[in-house]
Amino acid sequence: MRVAMVSEHASPLATLGGADAGGQNVHVAALAAAMGRRDMDVVVHTRRDDPGLPDEVALAPGVTVHHVTAGPPLPAPKDTLLPWMDAFGDVLAEHWTRRRPDVVHTHFWMSAVAALRARRVMPDPPPIVHTFHALGVVKRRYQGEKDTSPPERLALEREIIESVDAIVCTCTDEAFELLRLGARRGQLTVVPCGVDLGLFASHGPREGTVRPRLLSVGRLVERKGVGNAIRALADLPEPELVVAGGPDPAALDADPEVQRLRSVAEAEGVADRVHVRGRVERPQLPALMRSATAVICVPWYEPFGIVPLEAMASGVPVVAAAVGGLIDTVVDGVTGVHVAPRDPDRLAETLRELLGDPARRQAYGRAGEKRARSLYDWERVAGATADVYQGLVRTARRSRPATAPEVPRAARRHVERLRDGLDGLTAHLGHIERWGEWLASALQGGGRLLVTGNGGSAAEAQHLAAELVGRFGRERAPLSALCLHADTSTLTALTADFGADEAFARQVRAQARPGDVLLVLSASGRSPNVLAAARAAREMDVQTWALTGAAPNPLEAACDDAISLSADSATAQELHLVAIHLLCDAVERRDAVPTPEPAPDASVFLPALEAAP
Repeated sequence: MRVAMVSEHASPLATLGGADAGGQNVHVAALAAAMGRRDMDVVVHTRRDDPGLPDEVALAPGVTVHHVTAGPPLPAPKDTLLPWMDAFGDVLAEHWTRRRPDVVHTHFWMSAVAALRARRVMPDPPPIVHTFHALGVVKRRYQGEKDTSPPERLALEREIIESVDAIVCTCTDEAFELLRLGARRGQLTVVPCGVDLGLFASHGPREGTVRPRLLSVGRLVERKGVGNAIRALADLPEPELVVAGGPDPAALDADPEVQRLRSVAEAEGVADRVHVRGRVERPQLPALMRSATAVICVPWYEPFGIVPLEAMASGVPVVAAAVGGLIDTVVDGVTGVHVAPRDPDRLAETLRELLGDPARRQAYGRAGEKRARSLYDWERVAGATADVYQGLVRTARRSRPATAPEVPRAARRHVERLRDGLDGLTAHLGHIERWGEWLASALQGGGRLLVTGNGGSAAEAQHLAAELVGRFGRERAPLSALCLHADTSTLTALTADFGADEAFARQVRAQARPGDVLLVLSASGRSPNVLAAARAAREMDVQTWALTGAAPNPLEAACDDAISLSADSATAQELHLVAIHLLCDAVERRDAVPTPEPAPDASVFLPALEAAP
C-alpha cells in the first residue's frame, strides 16, 4: 500500500526543540516508520524550511520525507503558514497525479487544507484520513485572546470534518469534541499515540541526582503549565525541578518564555532549585527520565501528550492534569495521580504526598510500565491505524470504476478479480513461508525441487526453476531445481510411447529421489497429466505440493499439501506467479540456504590448459 502523510509544519526529521517541535514530530516519525515495517511505501510531505534541504530524504526503511517548497524556505511559526497552503496543495496534486497514493493521512488542520485543495483538482483523488492533534475550538476556549491561530481556523476545521473520509482521534475527549462539531460517528476511530519502547524503559543508565527530582518535558509555551509547577515547588522544600525542552541551551537567555519562567522562580524564591535545560536530544532523554522521582505534566489542555507515556514506560510515576488525552493514558491511583489544571496548591499537596510515600511511587512506576508496554507500543498503534487505511482503500476500490468509463468493463473486472485474488493470497503468506522453510532445508540436505505444470503453468514452472538455479533477490550459491520437460520433442516422444497422461509422471519416476520436493502448478487442478505426476511422486515418498485454483479439486486431494486460490484460470495463473516469487524470497531468507563459494583464481587452470593437446 502506498501511503502519503502530510505534516506541513512538523517534520519527522525534527526532534524535541524549537518553537514548534514536539509531540507531532515524534508521532509522525514513529507512525511512518512503523508503517514502513509493515511493508507500506510511505512518503511524508512537510514544508521546506531551509533552502539547503534535499527534495527527498530517507527516514526509515520504506519511508521517504519529501520537502515541499511553499512560501519562503525559512523557519516560521506554524500559525503563520496558512497563506502558503494553496501552494503546498498544488505541489501535492502534481506529486500525487504522477504517483497516486492509495490513502492520504493528514496531520494538523493546515495539512488537511492543503490535501483537500490537491484532491479537488485530481482526476482520481485518494481517500483522506485526518488527525487533528489539536482542535482550534479547544485552544480558543483555554487560551482566549492569547490564541495566535489564524481567524479562519475554526471554520476551516468544520470544513475538514465535513470533507475527509475518516478521522483518527488520539483520545476519547477529542472524539466527543468532534461529535459536537458535527462529525459522524462512523467517521471517527480512537487510536492513541504510541511510545518508543526500545528507547524508554525502566532499566538503563540514569543521571545522578542529589535532591529528589521533579521533571517537566515539553515545548516551552505558557499553556503547558510549567509556571504552575514552579509555584507548587515553593511549598516543597526538598525537590528540584528540571525543565527540559525549548530552544538550544545557548539560546535560553533570549527566549521570552524562559525569561518568564525564571521570573516566576525568582518571585517564588525557588530559582536555585529550578533548572531549565533547554532542548534535550531524544537519545539523552531516557537517562534524564529515569532520574526523576516523578514526572509532572500539568497543561491547561492537552490533545494527547506523549511525555506521560514515555515516563510510564520508564517506570516513573506521573502527576498529570485531568485533561484531554491524559485522562486516557494516566490511570488515577494506578499509574499516577490526576490533578486539576492551573491549581498549584493542589499540585503541591499531591506532590508532597507522593514524595513521602516511596512504596506508592514504586507501585505506580511498575503499573505504568506494564500499561505502556501492553497498550501503547507503536506496532499496536500502527496496526489500528492501518485498519482504518484498509477500510478506506477497499471502499475506494469499489467506487473507482465509475470514475473512468473510458476503460473497458472487462478490463476493470479483470483487475478487480486480481485485486480480490491478491487479498486471498495474503491469507496464505504464512503457508508460503512454511514451504520456504521446508524447501530450504530439503535443498541444504541434498534434495532438489522438481516443478511442473502445463499450458501457461509450464512457463511459470520453468521460471521458478530458473530463479532458484540462478538467483531471485540476493547473491547465493545455485539451488537444485529441475523443471520437468514440456518441450515439443520430449513430450511427443513420451506421449507416443506412454500416452499423454503419463508424460510428466514418467519424468518423475526417472528423476525423483527421497528428500526431493515436487511442486505442481495447475489453475484448474484437474489436468490428467499433472494429476498422474503428483500420484507418481507420492508413490515414491516424495513430498508433493500443489498450487491450484479454486478448491476442492482432484490435484489438491492428490498432494501432501496445497495452496488453492479461488479465481478463474487466468487470474489463478497470475496469482501463482506472485506466489512463486514469494516462495523464492522465503527460501533465500532462510539460514539453511548456502552462501556462494568464492570464485577460484583462473590462473590455477592455466597449466592444465596449456598442457592440453
